[in-house]
Amino acid sequence: MGYKVFKTGLLHLDRMLGGGIIEDGTLLVVYYTGSYGWALGVEIFKSFLSKGWYGIVANYSLPYGLLRKYAMAVRFALQTLGKEERLAVIDIFGSVNGIQPKEPFVYSFGQIDGSTFLPKILALYKKMIEGRPKRIGITVTVDGFVEIFGENTGMKILKRNMALKENFPRSKGEEVLNIFLVNRDRVSPRFLSWLSQYAEHIVEFKPTSRPGVEEIRVVKSLLPDFEPSGGIFKFKKGMVEILPTSRD
Repeated sequence: MGYKVFKTGLLHLDRMLGGGIIEDGTLLVVYYTGSYGWALGVEIFKSFLSKGWYGIVANYSLPYGLLRKYAMAVRFALQTLGKEERLAVIDIFGSVNGIQPKEPFVYSFGQIDGSTFLPKILALYKKMIEGRPKRIGITVTVDGFVEIFGENTGMKILKRNMALKENFPRSKGEEVLNIFLVNRDRVSPRFLSWLSQYAEHIVEFKPTSRPGVEEIRVVKSLLPDFEPSGGIFKFKKGMVEILPTSRD
């Protein structure tokens, strides 16, 4: 096939994806207000960090103190891993709102706008990844990104980033993955449609009548063994579980 495929660590999800996540690919996790679908993205992020990958959290949506509480709710040792230099937080929320970082692994870069954001974050990212060939990023959240920059400017920033990545490919031996979290209730159908076009994998959640139980559907994967399928997603006491159902 010509591409590496990385297992998420969740057996049934890997099967639904057609094998895992394609290298340098983006897994788009689409959920709704009140959903714990975002916890799946964090669980995958945790899985790769446990394998020695370096993690980068791009935080657009929450004050860092609240981000820590969300992490604690899904048993993710954000603070500990940061202090151990196994992850870093790029605090765009803090940058926009004038919050000074109090932890050495939390990075801010002052005032930003649609024209200055991409150069600043790419320069910071370049410093952070030096000597770290295996890394995974998680965006918390894409709807927070849209709230800061607006949908039209946000699309231009993301398109420009993709073009730069195409022109300047990764060095040999580097392995990179991305997880995008997005609350579909906070972005327009147009923006979500555009974003979906550029994601290699898309996982969607829908509510059920049972608390802590949701429908999970993998609606897109660019792996050749993929076929659309659904399952049951359960969240309880900070833990997630995926149970298979019959394929469509």
